Amino acid sequence: MIKKNYTTFNIAKMLNVYSSTVARWIDERKLKAFVTPGGHRRVNGRDLYVFLKKHNMPIPAELTYSDKKKILVVDDNLEVLNSIVKILETKKKKYKIFTATDGFQAGYATRQYNPDLLILDIVLPGIDGFKVCELIRKQNKVVKILAITGYP
Repeated sequence: MIKKNYTTFNIAKMLNVYSSTVARWIDERKLKAFVTPGGHRRVNGRDLYVFLKKHNMPIPAELTYSDKKKILVVDDNLEVLNSIVKILETKKKKYKIFTATDGFQAGYATRQYNPDLLILDIVLPGIDGFKVCELIRKQNKVVKILAITGYP
């Protein structure tokens, strides 16, 4: 169940539309919302999800719900990457596992899948793990990041 409430600005950013568009949806009663005592519109995540489904719009990753924790494993060494994935797959609690082999893919996958945990190699081609971590933190302040490296 989606428990978060969103502002018109949050929704606009998430859906890549203008805030005024979201406000119009609310005013036209297409999107269910409530008004705070301060006069601000808020939309429950579940109501937003229903609205998007009804209008055949893409569902952002942050609105999807799963009992499985999502883990993104990022490493350019395929042996290490596959070993980590294999270990995670053997655990009793099943995880939804995604992989990336460089910093650019890591940024894209983080945005697309909204993982709960990011296992991140520090030494990556293109953008190193430190920069990847910095960029991801600007977008997602709650994802847990486990940094790994084969270097001393």
